Amino acid sequence: MLNFNQLPPSILQSGILDQHYLEQLCTIDDIPLIDPVYNDERLKNIIQYYSINPEEMEKELHQYAKELLDDGKIDEAWQILLTAL
Repeated sequence: MLNFNQLPPSILQSGILDQHYLEQLCTIDDIPLIDPVYNDERLKNIIQYYSINPEEMEKELHQYAKELLDDGKIDEAWQILLTAL
């Protein structure tokens, strides 16, 4: 399992993902790679809408990842968060 200091700084210092969510992200053995075939309409919309404002896009991506984690979708949440790195 990952520990907190293995998380990317932008995730670790997220104002949206608290310790509870970070713990969920750490339940995997290694930080996953971006899946080039991962397809998510909401992700596409976030990227398209917020592409001119990276800070707002990161907030939206973290919020979306939080919602996915609430649903127990850890792999999907990682794919969303990897987009912001």
